[in-house]
Amino acid sequence: MPVVFWGLMALLAGAGLLALYRGFADAGGFSFDWFAGYTDPLNSLRVFKSLGFALLFIPLLQHELAHSRALASQRLATGIVAGLTVVTLAVVWERAAFPGLLDFSTNYRTIALFWEMHVGGAAIDAYLVLTTPFVVWALVSARRPALWAGAAALALLTGYACLTTFSRGVYLAVAGSLVLLGMLLWAQKSDFNAREFLGRVWRRHGPQGWRAKAVLMLVLALVVEVVAVVGGGSFMTERLTSTDRDLGSRVEHWQHGLDLLDGPTDWLLGKGLGRLPANYAAHVPQGEFSGDVKARDEQEPGGSVNGFVTVRGPNTMKTLGGQYALTQRVGIDFAGQHRVSLEVRVKHQTDVYLELCERHLLYDGSCQTAFVRVFPGKTAWQAITLPLGGPVLAGGAWYAPRLGMFSLSVGNAGGVADFDNIRLIGPDREELLENGEFSKGLAHWFPAAQSYFLPWHIDNLFLEVLVERGLAGLLLLAALMAYALWHLVIGRARSLPLSPYLAASLCAALLVGLVSSFMDAPRVAFLFYLLTLYSMQTTQELE
Repeated sequence: MPVVFWGLMALLAGAGLLALYRGFADAGGFSFDWFAGYTDPLNSLRVFKSLGFALLFIPLLQHELAHSRALASQRLATGIVAGLTVVTLAVVWERAAFPGLLDFSTNYRTIALFWEMHVGGAAIDAYLVLTTPFVVWALVSARRPALWAGAAALALLTGYACLTTFSRGVYLAVAGSLVLLGMLLWAQKSDFNAREFLGRVWRRHGPQGWRAKAVLMLVLALVVEVVAVVGGGSFMTERLTSTDRDLGSRVEHWQHGLDLLDGPTDWLLGKGLGRLPANYAAHVPQGEFSGDVKARDEQEPGGSVNGFVTVRGPNTMKTLGGQYALTQRVGIDFAGQHRVSLEVRVKHQTDVYLELCERHLLYDGSCQTAFVRVFPGKTAWQAITLPLGGPVLAGGAWYAPRLGMFSLSVGNAGGVADFDNIRLIGPDREELLENGEFSKGLAHWFPAAQSYFLPWHIDNLFLEVLVERGLAGLLLLAALMAYALWHLVIGRARSLPLSPYLAASLCAALLVGLVSSFMDAPRVAFLFYLLTLYSMQTTQELE
């Protein structure tokens, strides 16, 4: 391996560790908590994981490449295709269970299995654009009609998943990367001979053989799919026509993010990994969190320790009330109504919302709800039992069952309440919640935001790196991308079969990064780093 590669790796590791240290320092020092949130020191470690694991993979990648570069490339691409298959099947279930497979008017954007999006974000966007070029690899690599048909089915599912994110960034990145991929594949075959390249296009203009005809049919099917989603519902039209308005608000959002950099040190080294949400919520006007959840405990008179949870609403903005909740996945009893009993403690008037909904993560189907306004009582803890009112939950079709989710939130600005001994009781008197007494902290519970995600994401990969890692981190990212893409597109590695797909994947990530940030989604960021480091290493074997 050349000195340049190891020099970049040393800089990458050093910059990552420094940003991790600055993240701990900005959060007030390292402290451990199994249930840490986005303002806690461990959020810095959560963001660092993707880079840390990718660096640990370097010797493993070297070993596989030394054994067989061709086999390593095939295994990498096959693994990516397998992962994408799982995600697209999850998208089909999600759409069938909630808005409907052919409902393109309902305000519902696909989430699949990306739990990181419990506070919004672009995890699925980045994953789809990173992996879509490998669908083309599957089509090109298929040697039998049955395998090609499976890859074609995945292409249709991937197109459906991309379209139903309703993300303009995904549309731009996928279209751009596929155009680039086509150019690179032709260039690889023609060795950059323009005359020969044009001749190949002319000679192959007419479909010949089963593969060419099947490709033509697949292209037509994809066009029909796009027309169906665009023309079959109003949500797509609304997203596309609101581009100018959204761009203005996004530029303002970006400016608020840049304003967080205070002084030369911040500009050079950043605020620290994972510190964007806490700093944005604390310093940007009307950029506050919509709520907060903390597991706590207290000493009781007998010496025992009592666990409970504190749920907060927004600090000042009334419009954000009820948009941040403590949730738990539950099995729904579809026979009738449910009720909730709990103990609550408040110091000031607090509005409490309780919901049992058919929900995957961010969007509700049918719900049973209850509301109570709690005032300080004669005793600190008040026992309350409430019936949940609303329709009987249907549960969805047998082939696409809807999941159930119980949620508890505070609805008034400045509202704070402690909760303990929460019980969700079904029509048959079965208790549906786990750890309702919070003796195990927040085990089985999960906070989730809805509708409002402003402080958690800066919606730009490059600004995200700049704010958290500084100019040094941004320049290092640029150097990594330039090094990898130079060898994949222009260097000797352009002759490798997988190089066009790797180049298209990395460029797609950079394109979607213009309007999305994904370094705060460790699984997706790890894939991005892994593909980058793989590209850098496989190219060196040819030098």
